[in-house]
Amino acid sequence: MTGERLTTPPHWSDLLRTALELPGQAGNTYSRFRRLSLGNQALLMIQGVMEPVNTYKGWLTLDRQVRRGCKAKVIYVPMFRKEKDEDGQDERRLTGFKLVASMFGVSETEGEDLPEYEPPHWSKERALDKLGITQIGYELIDGNTQGYSVGRQFAVNPLAVYPFKTLQHELSHIVAGHTSVEELAEYRTHRGIKEFEAEGSAYLIMNELGSVDQFDSAESRAYIQHWLSNQEPDEKSVRRVFATADRIVRAGMPEEVEQAEQSEVANHVAA
Repeated sequence: MTGERLTTPPHWSDLLRTALELPGQAGNTYSRFRRLSLGNQALLMIQGVMEPVNTYKGWLTLDRQVRRGCKAKVIYVPMFRKEKDEDGQDERRLTGFKLVASMFGVSETEGEDLPEYEPPHWSKERALDKLGITQIGYELIDGNTQGYSVGRQFAVNPLAVYPFKTLQHELSHIVAGHTSVEELAEYRTHRGIKEFEAEGSAYLIMNELGSVDQFDSAESRAYIQHWLSNQEPDEKSVRRVFATADRIVRAGMPEEVEQAEQSEVANHVAA
């Protein structure tokens, strides 16, 4: 993980400008798992699989061992043969597909579970209670999807690379109103801006809570830049980023900490 722990929180406007302007290098957060066709996803669902899957060797690369006695689920695997093209060069040609038992679900594997991270003072349970949001089980086969949210519910991939940052991203989607029935059409039409808002808020929250060692800031910036695709967010969108982050941070703080912070601000203004 990258980033140095901050001694004082930076100004949010500086963070947002950093997120929008500095170059970012996308890592392997969203590409660790093999992409499966829709046909293979449907085939796995027929076999009762509703979770991230991988091959035996694939799980080993993620430091997880398939439990003894578990049987691999089948997927369609393309079959090729070598033929000569018009220039006499060898080329691979698709000849068909066959069923191969090769995939195991994450629940069929074992590995060391990392303790859930929470920064000092801020509590996930407190925030969810105040915001009226519920966490549900992750039910996608695509292990590259870090999390998702629907209505007032969200799920985090049990194999998410940065679970705490993914939590903040999904909370931001919900608090910003992206997942409400009223905004679904807008979200689908302008997903780039909505992803900017959610990741921008998550970026600010992680820095505000001093959790910069719990995510890759350069990768987060790359994610934002990818979804913006040279679009310029308007003032309303930028203000929503700030407001969403502020609401989530406050929701997870105990009453005494929030009151102390408000008192400190009031004293500073009075002085």
